[in-house]
Amino acid sequence: MEKINIVVCSNDTEYKVLLKNKLVTDDIEIIGYADIEPNAKVRIQGFVPDVVAFLVDSYDINTQFTDYIEDMNLSSIGAVPVILTDKVTVDIVNMAAQAGVRQVLDINVDGKEFCDNMEHLVAKERRFNSDSSIEKKTRSTVYALFSGKGGVGKTTIAANVAVELASRGKKTLLIDLDLQFGDADMALDLTPTETIVDLSRDGNGVSIDNLTTCCTSHPSGLSLLASPPSPELAEYVSSNAVKSIIDVARNYYEYILIDCGCSLTDPVITAIESSDIVFTVNDVNILSLKRAKVCLNVIQQLNQKDKARLIINKNIKKNNVTIEDFENLLGIPAFAVISSDFKTVNSSLNNGQPVTTYKPRSPIAKDIVSLVDKMVLEREGKLEKNTKKAKRFNG
Repeated sequence: MEKINIVVCSNDTEYKVLLKNKLVTDDIEIIGYADIEPNAKVRIQGFVPDVVAFLVDSYDINTQFTDYIEDMNLSSIGAVPVILTDKVTVDIVNMAAQAGVRQVLDINVDGKEFCDNMEHLVAKERRFNSDSSIEKKTRSTVYALFSGKGGVGKTTIAANVAVELASRGKKTLLIDLDLQFGDADMALDLTPTETIVDLSRDGNGVSIDNLTTCCTSHPSGLSLLASPPSPELAEYVSSNAVKSIIDVARNYYEYILIDCGCSLTDPVITAIESSDIVFTVNDVNILSLKRAKVCLNVIQQLNQKDKARLIINKNIKKNNVTIEDFENLLGIPAFAVISSDFKTVNSSLNNGQPVTTYKPRSPIAKDIVSLVDKMVLEREGKLEKNTKKAKRFNG
């Protein structure tokens, strides 16, 4: 059976943890969380879930709450709304049913029973949607690129990967979240007229219209939301603004790359928590090795370690510090290894061209293409299958 993706909508942390512990099968996954608040629909839609689980105390379930669920019209995006609460009554079930809620369950329901119920509900919904005009969107993927050390080539990788994705016809957004010293615009030879500051300070809030207005287009088709033009403007970009930007962008872009600064500011923490995958970028030296461990510890404290992927940049064959050192210390395998080629990178930056088009036959360009290939395969759910085939082929 195709994996079932759940978004949990609740203001109760204990309920969220309780539900997460009920997932007894790998076929069901929680892909995101939303608070019960007016703008939750935008966030939920961006995840494109199969199930939206509302976790709430029974005394908070009234006609106002069920109207709130009904107004979301989740069936229009092919999502099944369910409620889990501490006390299931006939009145609650009837109110929920009138609002389009498919099922009301006790929050203490057995894990296997919960998973069986979700599989049954989603299978039924998928059959219904296949017979109707409802077309399920493809879920976007958000990547946060982070490093605790400057000069590792994080922006170069982010810009090159983003352009390569866009060149393949993928709807791609690059957000420069190095709010004080970001230079993704220079790496792409772009001159933004509006930036993330203009979007954050817009009195009308964040919408797809003002998001696209504040973006700068690259010839590849990539959209860039540039960093502030001056460091002192960074304070105008709040973590709430970053969360809203990501939530809105999810509904429009397939790939969203966030080039985070090296400091763990509130906006960067929000980006990490709101992402699907966190690329920790490191060059191969002892300082990076130390910082990589510190960064992974922080990511773990944020309960985001399962998202972490290791990228080794500026790799050279003969070095006292090896890729294996990073893998052993961090406990995760290298997702990608990018060759060291200062001359090509420097020339491409000075010419305002990505390495994949400036010198497509160079080792670094091939490494970038391989990284993008792997990202696309993983997003389409073909990476593991492809890897197994490769292992069998290699004997």
